[in-house]
Amino acid sequence: MPLQIEIAARRAFPKATLVAMHQMRARAFRERRGWDVSVLGGMEIDGFDAIDPHYMLLREEDGMLCGCWRLLPTDGPYMLKDVFAQLLGGQAAPSDPQVWELSRFVMEGEGAAGFGFSSHTLQSIREVVEFGQRHGIAQYVTVTTTAVERMLRQAGVAVRRFAPPHQVGVETAVALWVDVGASLHALRQH
Repeated sequence: MPLQIEIAARRAFPKATLVAMHQMRARAFRERRGWDVSVLGGMEIDGFDAIDPHYMLLREEDGMLCGCWRLLPTDGPYMLKDVFAQLLGGQAAPSDPQVWELSRFVMEGEGAAGFGFSSHTLQSIREVVEFGQRHGIAQYVTVTTTAVERMLRQAGVAVRRFAPPHQVGVETAVALWVDVGASLHALRQH
């Protein structure tokens, strides 16, 4: 089933859509993964949501919200710098309008798998990389698990670690650079 994908600033989305996204994040992070995140009124929301990030929202053909991703430029506050600095391995956190952070990825009701990812997840990865190319984003940074890191590499995403992984709560986490240009080329080959 084809996805409808929209990437825009928070202020561009209707309130009901944002509520549904934050509820989906609460289900994914607190209920399913057991992360220690704040949930208010059934919604997972943090301070980074208050600084007008961009979101990628994914909808099924019937319009049902099935996924999201948060995008923030690194020239302001963001999670890797302000929450997970231990994953930088002593390196300075990026602060550059051409480097954005990807965080709070959720996918529900996924399609068939490829490279360990569902077809919907692969489509969202391609779209976020293409968004980066169109908007002058040279690199993304992200915090993820080592399992997802392996799948990203298998899918052809050009990633490199800041430092070795660390245990963060219930996850073995790693901070990654994602090269937009190299990833776009590789993803188009798959």
